[in-house]
Amino acid sequence: METGTSDPGANGYSKRSVAWDYDEEDSMARLRIAFAGCGRISDLHRLGYVDNPDAELYALCDPDAETIGRRAAEWGVGVSYSSFDDLLADPRVDAVEILTPQLLHEEMVVKALAAGKHVSVQKPMTTDLPSADRMIAAAGRAGTVLKVAENYVFYPPLELARKLIADGAIGDPMTVRIKMMSGGAGGWPVSDSTWAWRLREYASGRGMNTFDHGHHMWSAAWFLLGEFDKVSAWIDQINGIVDSPAVVQWKHRGDKRYGQCEFQYGKEFMVPSSYYGNDEWIDVSGSSGVLVVNRCTASIKAGPAVGVYSGGEWRHFESESDWAAGFVGSTRNFIDSILGREEPMLSPTQARHILAMDLAVAKSDRAGRSVWIDELDARFPRAYAGRRSRSERAEKDARLRALSGSGPSGSEALAARSGELTRALSGRFQPAAAANFDASIGIELDEGSGFAERYSLRVTPVGAVVEEGMLPEEPLLVLRTSRSVWAAILTGKTHVETAYLRGNLRIEGEVAQSLRIRDIFKL
Repeated sequence: METGTSDPGANGYSKRSVAWDYDEEDSMARLRIAFAGCGRISDLHRLGYVDNPDAELYALCDPDAETIGRRAAEWGVGVSYSSFDDLLADPRVDAVEILTPQLLHEEMVVKALAAGKHVSVQKPMTTDLPSADRMIAAAGRAGTVLKVAENYVFYPPLELARKLIADGAIGDPMTVRIKMMSGGAGGWPVSDSTWAWRLREYASGRGMNTFDHGHHMWSAAWFLLGEFDKVSAWIDQINGIVDSPAVVQWKHRGDKRYGQCEFQYGKEFMVPSSYYGNDEWIDVSGSSGVLVVNRCTASIKAGPAVGVYSGGEWRHFESESDWAAGFVGSTRNFIDSILGREEPMLSPTQARHILAMDLAVAKSDRAGRSVWIDELDARFPRAYAGRRSRSERAEKDARLRALSGSGPSGSEALAARSGELTRALSGRFQPAAAANFDASIGIELDEGSGFAERYSLRVTPVGAVVEEGMLPEEPLLVLRTSRSVWAAILTGKTHVETAYLRGNLRIEGEVAQSLRIRDIFKL
């Protein structure tokens, strides 16, 4: 859990507004970056500027004279400010990294953008969604880069995990599970001033685990499986300080994808960490395998950083797993986004979504109910939540009725399309699902008229061919159903399993292979 030592309740930053005047003579030089806030987390942000050909750490700003003097000496930085406004008035500063507590983020970001600076701000973006919207609007007016620094989406094992998932290593990803373990021993010491503002944050409903560090966890889940839709949270506390133990469960938008994160603090637990006293491990389960990321912040778990179990065996992957590598990657992304080489990540919109998840987690625990992410933007949140919940229940009831009913309403229009849809099966072929598959499938469709449509479907690892008018001589299996039910399966109005369980689809031959056919043609 990262922090800055600049305390929002003491010393403060100057509020004087100063315009910025860019010096054209410096336009071809390395970007000059300034840090606003020189607490513990700045150690990690600095790494990306060491020997960087595109940017240099040019200036430091912190209201604490001892801190800024020590950092300037350690890092060889010759320009320093105690006033943030004085920093912004320096025309040689191209961009600012704001590394202060989140309560200060909005004011500092808006002022820096108005001064024409590119800005990277430590996560979380801010403390509420209206504040985030004001920051996004300020970035739009300024036309400069605004990025929210989130190191986990640049952590090499997670980048590798994302690529493996995209390459189909575990099939369709369905669930992500995250374990976060923190301890009372090991890792960096935390200063008294940091604990002071942490306690104020906790009193405001923003816990160090589920809100501040939670931002990392939600970013990792978002990076792997996409945006969030709904969340349920149960958050306890230890000594009125640590929001642990806690369990958070959520649903991602769209596909059937779910997640869970468990937070646990052990007072006597020793964390083998070179950074903060916590560690995390992640597993993602898919339709054909499981992927595990064995460590993030520390090294509680030994062995390779990433593993994949699929096809009855484990494959292990080595990857740079020093937690600091994610900070270096995030810094490079900031520089490259300023230079127009790539988009910033987290973008303001992405960071707002992660902040909404943070806030929804806290609201779910307080309200004792599931919270829809979008209800946070609704004019009448409870009414929105009620509509979504009723719609969800209706969908579930419809599925149950379908399982116990007499089949899809049979529409003559559907039945009339059975031939067209069957002939189009070759275009739905999924090569990855057809590996080592070589067989013929028979399809017989009879609407009860005594006239049956028959097809032979030849499937190999490289493609599929449909022949009309006959069944194959030696089929691996034969599917027998009505034209309307078959068309309903092919159009996604019902599923192979549903039709089979209801007795509307008969399968002759090697029944288990019907699931393989489902995957090969995405039925």
